[in-house]
Amino acid sequence: MPSVPPGFFQRNQFFLALLYFLQCHHAISQSINNPKKRINIIVSSKSDVFDGANFSFQMQSRLNHIFNGRHYYFLVVKSLDDASKRICRILEKENGLIGNMWFDSHGHMGRRVSLVEIGRNEINYLTIKEPENAEAIAAIGRYCDYNTVVALGSCYSGATFTIPAMDKFPEQRMNGDSLMISMSRLLNCAIILGTESWVMAKPGIYNQGDALAGGPLNKRFKDVIFLPSWKKLGEWVSYSSKDGVFRRIRTVSMDKQANICINFQNYLAGEGAEKKQMRIIAKLKTGKFNPSYFYRFEYPPGHTQNPIVKKQPEKTSTSTLETE
Repeated sequence: MPSVPPGFFQRNQFFLALLYFLQCHHAISQSINNPKKRINIIVSSKSDVFDGANFSFQMQSRLNHIFNGRHYYFLVVKSLDDASKRICRILEKENGLIGNMWFDSHGHMGRRVSLVEIGRNEINYLTIKEPENAEAIAAIGRYCDYNTVVALGSCYSGATFTIPAMDKFPEQRMNGDSLMISMSRLLNCAIILGTESWVMAKPGIYNQGDALAGGPLNKRFKDVIFLPSWKKLGEWVSYSSKDGVFRRIRTVSMDKQANICINFQNYLAGEGAEKKQMRIIAKLKTGKFNPSYFYRFEYPPGHTQNPIVKKQPEKTSTSTLETE
């Protein structure tokens, strides 16, 4: 290897400094112009029994993934821990951050609390504070920031209404806002989306339309207990702990690349949607929702906490809801 001539560095200090500056400038420009890749992820739960809505969502996701799989990951998970580990491995491999993440889940009025099911784990405003759940979600949060959008795709996920007392069950507030606040904090100020109404799985969920909006046909949903959800068909709320503000947003959908989109108009602005809503509301009756549905969820398999909350939680300090 040739040696450096004596006095070389002293005679060329200006040019060496200039070269060092240009290299630093290039490195900074590269980091600005090439930010970390944004990865979209769809998470759905593995079910041991046939479920129509779950089957519809997963089949549409698998079919869409055949043609658009390079744009997003579709995961069917057994538990929150399984989801967390798989998501972290993907983001490490891709050296990226989460752009959009959708949790496909059922919501259960019988639980009388807003929730999202991730595999066999139920995450609500209480269980999200359990150490093992908080740690698993916080691990995902390392790959999120305030530009990450996370949709809690379960019915009533952002609900704040109070379910009236029925049989031996006391009235209970849904506390969807508390769930969204905790989720955003654990996911590094990510934007959390939730709804007070239903999330459907009609054909075309990746067509950026209204396939995720609307109401169920089952008879039990025509009870007055569901009035708050019928009033807010297709309405969503967003929250980020970055500014601590809840905002009403238009109906949410997804495109073929699994980007979470806000439609140009609300679901009820569609042709005939509001008239149909009014007809259903006018026919709501008491007694169509059987209290036995509450007992079914009193002690669900795999859960240790008693869902009958006798003491109401402290009122959450949230900002005034803004409309976009």
